[in-house]
Amino acid sequence: MEREEREAQKSENVVSFAQTSRKKMLVGAISVIVALLFLVASFFIGFAVARRETDEQERSLLWMIDRVEENYHDEVSRDELFDRMYDALALDKFCTHYTPEEYEELINSSNGLNEGYGVTFTSVSGAVRIYRVTGNSPADLAGLKKGMYLYEADGAEPVSGSAANEYLGERESVTLTCGYEADASDAQPYTLHRAAYHAAYCYYADSENTYRFRGETPTLTVAGEGLSGLPADTAYIALIQFEGHAAEEFEACLSLMKERSRKHLILDLRGNGGGYLSILCGISAHLLRNAEGKNPLVTQARFRSGATENYCASGNDFSNFFESDARIRVLADENSASASEALIGALISYGTCGYGDIYLRKGGKAIAKTYGKGVMQSRFTAPDNNALRLTVADIYWPNGRCIHGVGITEEDGAVPVSAPLLPNGTDEFLEKFLATLT
Repeated sequence: MEREEREAQKSENVVSFAQTSRKKMLVGAISVIVALLFLVASFFIGFAVARRETDEQERSLLWMIDRVEENYHDEVSRDELFDRMYDALALDKFCTHYTPEEYEELINSSNGLNEGYGVTFTSVSGAVRIYRVTGNSPADLAGLKKGMYLYEADGAEPVSGSAANEYLGERESVTLTCGYEADASDAQPYTLHRAAYHAAYCYYADSENTYRFRGETPTLTVAGEGLSGLPADTAYIALIQFEGHAAEEFEACLSLMKERSRKHLILDLRGNGGGYLSILCGISAHLLRNAEGKNPLVTQARFRSGATENYCASGNDFSNFFESDARIRVLADENSASASEALIGALISYGTCGYGDIYLRKGGKAIAKTYGKGVMQSRFTAPDNNALRLTVADIYWPNGRCIHGVGITEEDGAVPVSAPLLPNGTDEFLEKFLATLT
């Protein structure tokens, strides 16, 4: 009896335990379901609230656009209004909005495929002068040079550099009257025709000859006499922009330097406003004297999130072009920016040169310095091919320095050279620099 009662009690306890467990499981499951429902409801309520706020902002914006379009005292199209709003997204001077047409032109230009005249004007002390002539362009082949005055365009006197640039952008051909004298006493006409061309961004000179990239597939071609005052053991390479095929062109110039038994290098980065990091990494591969490894660090991007991204040289072959005691000097000015400054930073970080090997243009009493752009931009493309160039990161040299807003200055130990920004027939900056080598 006693045993049977114990077994019966045990059976009741098992049933009771099972019932209690099922109740607990059911309560737990209901709690989980309720929690999930709460989270889902919160998400959709939050989304709805956020969406309602966004909808209200969008409706308010569209309402304002309608009012402007209908009531503004001058006629203005909706496209113009949206263009102005796109421009408002340029949160700093390095951010840019591109229309689909502008973006396509940008992509072609970055690949070295250009169309136009290849000349850019600027205003200096009330005069319109040539700021840049793109290599292998109609302007370059016609003989136009940086620093020339523009006296007339198709017989009319230009109002400003920007007006002259806009004028050229609207015509298939143009006759420019240019010269080096402010009084136009040496004026000559240059007739240019808009054309597609493969831009070149480097050129080479030594004491005997000057070489430029020419032709439909640009190749180094003798283009004139050597650079007067340049020592016989030294080569000069001008790097205009980090665009197109500049990396391949630069390597070709180094190969020519080696072939012609030039030991030292003068690298001219004056007026070089930068370009693409991939080209910077390609050019750096040949210039990092004491760098170790196959792909040494060239520059580092640091993002708002704290993440970093390293940009490394595409190789490490300094010894292929330079002897161990080769000297590399760099010429720069206030318009040497971005990738130019990053390249100088890499050269300094790896001991290719020191600050005393950097020569900076000094204008008047202002401190001699480079531009001071130590930030990186990325491009974002919309489904309709509108694009936004946006500042996304700070840039640091391999040694950890960021020069944004400061630049490389004579206070770092760089050598100031007093000279005008644009050459006037002769390059005063270059002449003064070369005089220090003798």
